[in-house]
Amino acid sequence: MQRRDFLNLSASAATVAIASSFSSLSLAAANKMPVLILIELNGGNDSHNTVIDLNQLGVYQQLRPQLGLAEDERVRLDKNYALHRSLAGFIAPWQSGELALVHGLGYPEANKSHFRSIEIWDMASAHDEYLSAGWLANILPKISKSEIDALIFGRNGSAFAGGSTSHVQLDNLQAYFNKVQGVKASQQATVNSALKYLLGLNQTIVDSKTLLMRGLAKEIKLKTEFPSNVFGRQMADIAKVIRMDLQIPAFKIALGSFDTHKSQKGKHQQLLKQLADGMLALRAELIISGHWPSVMMMTYSEFGRRAAQNGSGGSDHGTAASHFLLGGRVRGGHFGDYPSLSELVDRDVMYNTDFRAVYQSVVRQWWGQPQFQLATGLDELKLLHSS
Repeated sequence: MQRRDFLNLSASAATVAIASSFSSLSLAAANKMPVLILIELNGGNDSHNTVIDLNQLGVYQQLRPQLGLAEDERVRLDKNYALHRSLAGFIAPWQSGELALVHGLGYPEANKSHFRSIEIWDMASAHDEYLSAGWLANILPKISKSEIDALIFGRNGSAFAGGSTSHVQLDNLQAYFNKVQGVKASQQATVNSALKYLLGLNQTIVDSKTLLMRGLAKEIKLKTEFPSNVFGRQMADIAKVIRMDLQIPAFKIALGSFDTHKSQKGKHQQLLKQLADGMLALRAELIISGHWPSVMMMTYSEFGRRAAQNGSGGSDHGTAASHFLLGGRVRGGHFGDYPSLSELVDRDVMYNTDFRAVYQSVVRQWWGQPQFQLATGLDELKLLHSS
């Protein structure tokens, strides 16, 4: 697996200050649980209009004569790459070395069904393998220091399901509190497996209510303005919970739908702006609070889109895609190779980085679990700065 390093030196005081926050674990960050925030781009994000390989600009424009981004619709990241202009805010963390782009992410014999492919990504399985537990289901209880191992905002908690993880799914904090105020722990003993399971869920709710109420007692007031859309409000809730110092190691949030088969340009622009604004607001808030060195955000999606535009002003289900990792200790730069737009198989680009290699690298490096393995033969990506 090849990695193209990019180093952008900046003399600005702001960049130096931010860089020093992740050059090594600060004493404050050392006492905080490393937090992973999974961001699902539900529906299959069009990676080719998210990250543009400028070295393939000619063939890109041929494949996408109307859908392709013109020069004023993109912002230059470095000499080889540009981003959709809605992601212009990512330039600052890129220049401070906090943003990584992993290119060519996918898996062999990719499935293009929304339901099956997101299951593969959530379970970290092979295309023909059916697993019963998500890729984080059994590792989080080993590292968590909290009664609750994960909070899921919105749809799809499959990455945490099927194992021993204690996780809670909610839409927002206030609605959750309103809903569980009257829930009390059950003392009833039983040998019935179904009832035991339901009582376990009840206990999880009780634990989460107690934990979050303890956090609310700290009266966290955010100092950053978050977007007023659903994604922005949920990111604000995540920022609040992280600032409560409840030691919850993982969060999950979804944005979508990115299933842009027709009239893609306007919708894709809006979604990417929501993504960038929400992620950057959370970053700004956690830099102020001192939590940023302990937080990493990672995007994923069930698949990418085909290289060429379709006849409806959109793009169809594809294979490989580029994704983002953003965090205070993320080793910024390019990982993997952007797939060739000239060498297509069934009109699709070919993946070159197994998505499970990213997952495995995150768990091993971020949470210090070198024994964690999802599959044999996966190359490890050096995603973090040395501590």
